[in-house]
Amino acid sequence: MGSQNFYNGMTLSVAKAGLAAGTTSTYTTAAATAGFIEGVFATALAAQTNTATPTTDASGDAFTALAASEACVFVFGIVAAGTIAVQQGPVVAMDADTDEPLFNLEFPSVLDTVMPFGYAVIKNGSTGSAWTFGSSNWTATGVVDTYSDVGSMPFRPVSV
Repeated sequence: MGSQNFYNGMTLSVAKAGLAAGTTSTYTTAAATAGFIEGVFATALAAQTNTATPTTDASGDAFTALAASEACVFVFGIVAAGTIAVQQGPVVAMDADTDEPLFNLEFPSVLDTVMPFGYAVIKNGSTGSAWTFGSSNWTATGVVDTYSDVGSMPFRPVSV
């Protein structure tokens, strides 16, 4: 029987990807991702420039559109083969006067088969209209997007 330690089976990104919005609805990373999923190295995703964002989440479901005065978190990751996977957190209502979330934003339950390397907090303000990840522009009226790189998932989004 082998010894167990805290690091067995860990999922971790070991490179700062430099996640950012690209043009229109694309995304960009300044560097390649590198890391492992449940202790096994994943194929790195090369640096991306204005790459199309997925139009379905990592489970294959359509993303939920954000109405005006709504916000949520989108987690960017890779699967073992080195392809992009994005998952959407719960949609939260925002105060129409301050354009700030009324409740704490939460991460989605990240699949065990995904290595997160960053996330985007999307706030669709009171002047916005329906906004859908993967097809709507980052610069749409009322939309504010903030990006963070991660090595592992924090307990809560810190870019709000």
